[in-house]
Amino acid sequence: MKQIYSFLSVLKAKYSQQGQLGKILLPGLFLFVFCCLCSVLFLLIPVGARNTSGITPSPIFLTSTGTQATPTALFGFGSTPFPTLVAPTALPTTPDLATATPIPTQTVPTPTPTVTATSIPSSTNTNPPPTVPSGDSIQIIGVDKRAEYVEIKNTGREPVDLKDWRLVSETGDQPCTLRLVLLPNEVLRVWSRKGDGGLSCGYHINIWNDDRADPAVLYDPQGKEISRYP
Repeated sequence: MKQIYSFLSVLKAKYSQQGQLGKILLPGLFLFVFCCLCSVLFLLIPVGARNTSGITPSPIFLTSTGTQATPTALFGFGSTPFPTLVAPTALPTTPDLATATPIPTQTVPTPTPTVTATSIPSSTNTNPPPTVPSGDSIQIIGVDKRAEYVEIKNTGREPVDLKDWRLVSETGDQPCTLRLVLLPNEVLRVWSRKGDGGLSCGYHINIWNDDRADPAVLYDPQGKEISRYP
């Protein structure tokens, strides 16, 4: 006991000599050493000596799937034992993807559109046909009854085909069929007989009356009157 008191006196003296930090660290160091000694003493005690309660643990039995296990009460305090636990039902197994029967897929054929080629007729006529003139495009500009000819002029900007047009002496009703193309601003001289240049109607007699009015009338192929002189 004297040795213990002597040791404690030394510790007290050392503690009094320490500063503020030493007074904090020294108790902590002492507590750490005490805990280490307790741990060593606990490990040195035999395992058999630790179990002093005399209680033998009950073995644990694993129950199979589908059975129910009734647990035994650990303490007999006269209370109602624990409720019976029901084992969970096994989860359904998922078939392996490799062995599953594949579902056949139906392939719908894609209809192929039918393209019908339409032939476009090619035009072999490189020159456009003469247009049908208006009422003022083809005009009779003069009649010479003594010389037996009539002058016709194209006053338009397009050539005019005079095929099947008729120039008529209205008094004697003598027609003359025309058969050529009249260019813009071109003047055509139509002779009742034969003359120099122009077109001849092929008559052997005079068709224009010199003693009274005898208008010259021009008709298109549809019989429409186009021009009249005078």
